[in-house]
Amino acid sequence: MFNLSPLYFPITAKPNHTSEFLPSHALQPFIRCFWGSVDVESIQQPETETIIPDTCMDIIWDLDRESGNTNTFFSGINDTPFEVSSDRKPGGSSTFGIRFHFWAVHFFADDHLRNVLNAHVDVDQYFGTFKKELGHLLEKVNSMDERIAAAEAYLLRRLERRGRTNDRMMNAVYTMVKQKGIVTAEDMETSSNLSRRQLERLFQEYIGVSPKKTADLVRFQNVWREMCHLPGQTKNMQDLIFAYGYSHQSHFINNFKKYAGRTPLEALVYAGRRMS
Repeated sequence: MFNLSPLYFPITAKPNHTSEFLPSHALQPFIRCFWGSVDVESIQQPETETIIPDTCMDIIWDLDRESGNTNTFFSGINDTPFEVSSDRKPGGSSTFGIRFHFWAVHFFADDHLRNVLNAHVDVDQYFGTFKKELGHLLEKVNSMDERIAAAEAYLLRRLERRGRTNDRMMNAVYTMVKQKGIVTAEDMETSSNLSRRQLERLFQEYIGVSPKKTADLVRFQNVWREMCHLPGQTKNMQDLIFAYGYSHQSHFINNFKKYAGRTPLEALVYAGRRMS
């Protein structure tokens, strides 16, 4: 598959406060990153973290070190921000995550992705062999490197026996990503040689959301990354409004707040950045 990852690199609400590890070259077209912590001790006060739509989907494996129990979930693509608690139980915990690019989950999953929007379900629903083939290995190793190696071996095996895909739909995804989400339905129809109805059906089956919503989320992530990574003195809201096709400042702010849960300036403060 053509590697789209150099064209698109979604980030979290606090990109400098995450422990992320890039995958091997073979998995870069599919996996955004691995993330987690091997051992987190209990903390005194619960804390919360804002999760913004990053267009990715995650397998999240958690180990409660006191009880020895594990839980593994699959989090689908989300289109609203939400808060998660980072408080830990006495005795500490360990977490490992596999973050998939939105266009790649169907290469590994057992079934269609029509119900993944804002889903947080047991991993068995989409990855029936995960606990048997990988979960027990994650419990036995004690370093992030070992967990990543085990996860990559599992994912490469899944990739070898991957199910069907649709090349024409992937052409539409390529156009969307290359144009930073600033695309029309006609752009995607032309690049894929598919009708609007066919694209709607294929996006729902292979990604879980409509082409229009996917493009809007991709545009939001490109805006957010540009805001975060440009030097403070070069950031200008009017430039972003023009470059990303917003009709006016209120349209930009309202669209951004819908996904970030904060205004652009508030989001930058939360991330520890500044904008002129």
